[in-house]
Amino acid sequence: MNHHMSNDMDMDMNKGPFMWMWFHTKPQDTVLFSTWNITSAGTMVWACILVAIAGIVLELIKFTRRLIQKRQPTSKKASYLSRLFSTMHFVQTFLFFVQLGFSYCLMLIFMTFSIWLGLAVVVGLAIGFLIFGGRSE
Repeated sequence: MNHHMSNDMDMDMNKGPFMWMWFHTKPQDTVLFSTWNITSAGTMVWACILVAIAGIVLELIKFTRRLIQKRQPTSKKASYLSRLFSTMHFVQTFLFFVQLGFSYCLMLIFMTFSIWLGLAVVVGLAIGFLIFGGRSE
């Protein structure tokens, strides 16, 4: 009877959510939401691709913010309030909001302690930096 209960518990553990407290390579994780469970190598590959793309998008957002900042005229005659409520400042604020959201989500994904997802975060950010980080315009 106890053996039967043990098997039931093992089956429930394989359904998720998975919470690891050490770095691992197993393709069993819960990513950000209780409904995003990785249960096989195939779903891990797709999750890593999505995470890497998110890292590239984060670098694109940072690049876009720098581009807007450089192209914004610096008028010292304009008052602080007029600069604060300008359209470009609202665009910058919105992009900063999105950048923070992406950054924290990527941090939480890294904190799943999956070596594969952690590598996907780093590789995505590195590719994004390669594409957008060296631009001076």
